[in-house]
Amino acid sequence: MSQPSNRLRPTNSVLTALPDAEYLRIAEHLIEISLKQGEVLHESDTPAQYVYFLDEGVASISVSSEEGKELMLSIVGDEGIVGERAIFKEGYFIIRCEMLTDGSGRRMLPKAFEEEFNRGETLHQLVLNRMEARTTETAQTALCNQMHSVERRLARWLLTLADRLHAEEMHVTHEHMANMVGVRRAGITNAVGVLREEGLIKSERGTVTILDRARMEAQACECYAIIKEAIETFTS
Repeated sequence: MSQPSNRLRPTNSVLTALPDAEYLRIAEHLIEISLKQGEVLHESDTPAQYVYFLDEGVASISVSSEEGKELMLSIVGDEGIVGERAIFKEGYFIIRCEMLTDGSGRRMLPKAFEEEFNRGETLHQLVLNRMEARTTETAQTALCNQMHSVERRLARWLLTLADRLHAEEMHVTHEHMANMVGVRRAGITNAVGVLREEGLIKSERGTVTILDRARMEAQACECYAIIKEAIETFTS
């Protein structure tokens, strides 16, 4: 079903930013793939099997406790890379990555990715920039989850997800929202109800639609603007 792709430039911002010579080298190793919501791209405490460049869809980055509680730290769309930590020794991860939505993109083996990264050319800087953006997002998310109300945190996360999807309609469950915002599902149900009653969103059967972005941004905490600025700064 999958086949090598080196004919058309993908929409992933990392690949589109590469000079032709670098892209053609990488393209020899890229495999086109389709991804389903809930598909695991890599498990925690295991080496990365592939490095992914998403063209469509969003993946979640999470950690979990020994008790099985999961907390999402950040999300990745077509602006970034999944599995880029394969450049480090052994390529092990304490984080888990799962598709939050359906999507598509390309993948390559970690060894080929590491070799291209170690050339020290454009890919090298692009990877470092995106790692810095993710560090900022993860740190700000941790602060947000401690400091702000559930409604404001949910508004921040839905806006961030919409930005990564380039769409105001999102197929996402209450469970995913609860994990991302760091509260119990009942808390998310209440927060969704508040945003819906205020006319900011529409929510039905696993689909959330932002109805009024300006008012939604006003409802969100300042963390949304900080995360958005970091992503735009380090991935443009």
